[in-house]
Amino acid sequence: MARTYAGYPINWALQDGSLVIHPLYVKYNSSTFGDIDAAAVKTDLNGCLATADGAAIVAYLAWLLRTKALVA
Repeated sequence: MARTYAGYPINWALQDGSLVIHPLYVKYNSSTFGDIDAAAVKTDLNGCLATADGAAIVAYLAWLLRTKALVA
């Protein structure tokens, strides 16, 4: 069975009805951007697998980093 792949927008967004329960999402979802350590996010991002299944959490972590850079 062939898989259909969908890209993720550059700015992460949760789709309606989606439930994000990835441990890295849980790690950051109750933090303000001011409290998030960019170096820690980069370490977590480096530990992600470069697979289609990891694309959503990679997009989320990259969004955190881009947003941190915008408010720096």
